[in-house]
Amino acid sequence: MAWINNGPARARAARVAAWSVGASLLATTAFGWPVANDASDVTIDGLAFKSMDGDSFAIAHVEVANTNLSKDEIVKLLTPDTPTDDELALARKLKADKFAIPSVDILGKDGSKIHLSGMTAGRIDGGKVETLDIAAVDATGTDKGSPVAIKLGPLHLDGLDVARLLARDDPAAAALPPSRLVGLTLSGIDVVAPDTGDAPGQSVHVGVSSIAVHNDYAGDSIKHGDTKISGVVIEPSPGSEAGKTLASFGYSKIELAMTVGVKYEADAKTLTFENFTIDGVEMGSIGLKADFTDVAPTLFGADSGARMQALLEAGVASIEVKLANGGLFDKALAYSAKQQGVATDTLRAQWSAMVGQTAPVLLGGSPSSLALAAEAQKFVADPKNLTVTVKAKSGALKAGDFMAISDPSEFVGKLDIAAAANR
Repeated sequence: MAWINNGPARARAARVAAWSVGASLLATTAFGWPVANDASDVTIDGLAFKSMDGDSFAIAHVEVANTNLSKDEIVKLLTPDTPTDDELALARKLKADKFAIPSVDILGKDGSKIHLSGMTAGRIDGGKVETLDIAAVDATGTDKGSPVAIKLGPLHLDGLDVARLLARDDPAAAALPPSRLVGLTLSGIDVVAPDTGDAPGQSVHVGVSSIAVHNDYAGDSIKHGDTKISGVVIEPSPGSEAGKTLASFGYSKIELAMTVGVKYEADAKTLTFENFTIDGVEMGSIGLKADFTDVAPTLFGADSGARMQALLEAGVASIEVKLANGGLFDKALAYSAKQQGVATDTLRAQWSAMVGQTAPVLLGGSPSSLALAAEAQKFVADPKNLTVTVKAKSGALKAGDFMAISDPSEFVGKLDIAAAANR
């Protein structure tokens, strides 16, 4: 969107209040907080800037408690046209018990507006932030002549560490731990933007009710992670191509929720996806569980080469996929039958026959493939739920096993495949 990508000055200025927020969505511990030498309190009022690309910035009030930066350094940190390297150096240097900016207003030369309110960061030390709160973000602008509006509700972060990202190309960055985030809650995202694939006047609305993330760590490795995203809405204009496609399936919008649970045991070198589920309103759900073995702690480390090696050495012990039909299968069947000009029962029978024929062929005709085909046919006939479980027979399968596949039937022989429909 033009109003967002209007030059590096605005991107740097946006980091005035949220230089850590974007990075925080990537990753994340409790910190020790050394007291800064020569620390003092700094208060600044009435900051106003005009960037080289013509955008205007207004920061009514800044309050920094027990900080090692001078007033001039803080102003330089907040100045939109400060060179990136200088800005990062100041962010790495910054220590403070509190860094508060009640509001930031940005007026783009194209008429776009960004208003950020209620930013408070607590216990900052060189890229580590104990807590970060932002009350709200409101932004408006245009894209190709059509309006754009973005709203974010209250955001709270705990245990944010982006020191490695701030170090960037500094050789010292290699010794820093990966970025991490202990906790995140976000209440409300609402975006309305033009549907760029359609004629003027068509738009798409995207919303998220809430996001909650909590991660526990043991050393550099994650110990347990939970993520919940609820109230995801994707709603195109009825007259748009996307809207028409959804309507043909019987939907005016897509409504989703997602839950992710991950557990890692460093001593046992096991990584478990305890739960990865996506639910759709009047659609159904798809769930995944998986067990991985020989997962070295270096998979979560800072060294990219070590991470790749750990990935190659890890093994897949088992995978379970569960489908639950909440209406999507029936709507897809009705849509396909209408497209082909046949009765739904006729197409259902064709799908059942196709599953019965192709599954054994793809899986080498093994007894388990025949059982899988039979359960899949039960699901097609009466679509309630279908669970497929795949386990390695003799030890976990590693990257080399997958890369050496030449005969699918031989590979399938290394697996135990089970399926259950409508149970």
